[in-house]
Amino acid sequence: MQAALVLTVILSSLLGAFAQKPHHCKSPPYLQGKLAVDFPEGKTMVYEQFYYDALEERIRVVAAGKEGEHDVFMDRLLLFREKVYYDIIYHNKTCTKNSLDAAFVPIAIPFDAKHRAQVVLGSLSAPAEGLLVNNWVGSDAEIKANYSLTFTEFGCIPVVTLYHIDGVGHFLSSFFDMIIGIGDPSALIPPAFCFSNNTVERRDGKATNFFTALL
Repeated sequence: MQAALVLTVILSSLLGAFAQKPHHCKSPPYLQGKLAVDFPEGKTMVYEQFYYDALEERIRVVAAGKEGEHDVFMDRLLLFREKVYYDIIYHNKTCTKNSLDAAFVPIAIPFDAKHRAQVVLGSLSAPAEGLLVNNWVGSDAEIKANYSLTFTEFGCIPVVTLYHIDGVGHFLSSFFDMIIGIGDPSALIPPAFCFSNNTVERRDGKATNFFTALL
């Protein structure tokens, strides 16, 4: 009888915990994986390598694909604190250094975001067939945007983020094959040849927000 009572109390506690409204979680400061971004006017970029450092505000993206009949390759390192980004070309060891007038947008749930829903992506029919996620909504005054963010319940890993920036449009980001940590820290440091005479400096002012800096 006593054992049954203890079991009932434990089950009640567990059910109560699951019924609670999800709290803000803290995303890992270091991530790597793959990223796809849909930009306004129908342009899509798929980054086969994506490195993210929230502490030093650094991001690197490597993309390869086709745009019309042309092959497209991009290797871009964004250093938001230094307000510069590098386009890196390894085959001839050259770099283009550009000014970066954009605010860093952490891949995280803002403290004032409002929880909208908790759902399972996939199936509830059997274990491991679904992924429990939370959706958060809010606005960011600094970049003049409304957002909808979906993160995993366990681990607080980004799944999908949607930002609508006033006067610019929607930016939809999808994350996959994510790994916590960065296997090669040098990926977020400009190669030595970026500091040689082969580096071209430009100040075109095009990268005026976080998302156009990726494009």
